[in-house]
Amino acid sequence: MTSRQRALDAVQPRGRIGVEIGPLNRPLIRRDDGEILYADHRTTADLRTKYATHPDVTGPDAAPLMEVDLVLEGRTLAEALGHRAPVDYIVASHVMEHVADPIGWLGDMAASLREGGVLFLAVPDKRFTFDFRRAPSTTGDLVAHHLAGATTTSPAQIFEHTARTASVDLVAIWAGAGREPPPLFDNQLVSALRDARLVAETGTYFDAHCTVYTPVSFLAVFGELIALDLIPFEIAAIAPTEHEQLQFYVSLRKRAAASPAERAAATPRLDLRRHHDLPEPPPPPPLGWRARVALAWRVLRTGRSTQDAGAHR
Repeated sequence: MTSRQRALDAVQPRGRIGVEIGPLNRPLIRRDDGEILYADHRTTADLRTKYATHPDVTGPDAAPLMEVDLVLEGRTLAEALGHRAPVDYIVASHVMEHVADPIGWLGDMAASLREGGVLFLAVPDKRFTFDFRRAPSTTGDLVAHHLAGATTTSPAQIFEHTARTASVDLVAIWAGAGREPPPLFDNQLVSALRDARLVAETGTYFDAHCTVYTPVSFLAVFGELIALDLIPFEIAAIAPTEHEQLQFYVSLRKRAAASPAERAAATPRLDLRRHHDLPEPPPPPPLGWRARVALAWRVLRTGRSTQDAGAHR
């Protein structure tokens, strides 16, 4: 199932009003699907300039950029919506991982949604992206940045992003290989410290993956945030990362009227081995009948298989 179909199934846009954040030229919800407002941190003209050297966004063969209806620079989504809030749904694909304070950001999303409204997220699975070498973000990471009032990438976040970035082979990782991906560029630790110092001393903004998750770690972190009543959502559904894909999908439903315990109890469960650990190599193919007969004959003659025989030499 495509990302677009998953979004359509999650938010059911016909007859509703919603917002998609950062669609660029690949919206999951189109204007003819229902009443949709496109939001971004810049105007459409600014985005054309920003992505002028990105052929997949502004190149001659690229789909056109969506016209931005809500400019978010310097204001929250709720402020940008004004009298049009609350909306029925919000879609954000590969957005939240770039946010320095996800708790604060989710609070803004909740303020823009009606009770029962859905926030649909597409989230990169760190196991299959350049975040491969990074440790999953913890509840403490998110709480610390929220209590610090983070509005831009912190020194710690940019250090981890720069220091651990790896050049991954998606297909190899899914096949149980590719466990030692090379660095994406040289001198990563030195560069990471330089960037972290620059952020600490000048507040310079870097676009980075501020937080990283697997499907299981996402449920653990956000289940705890819900239990702490730091976000007024429940995790209504999660679609784990599919084979040879690099993202998973989450539907958060606003249920501010329910108790934190009720909302936390609704958190789905996933198998740790399948949805947090790295994929195992596939088992060897079964032996053909000739090989099975030869192996049986060898065992009868020697009392051991070829592998055992080698081990006892």
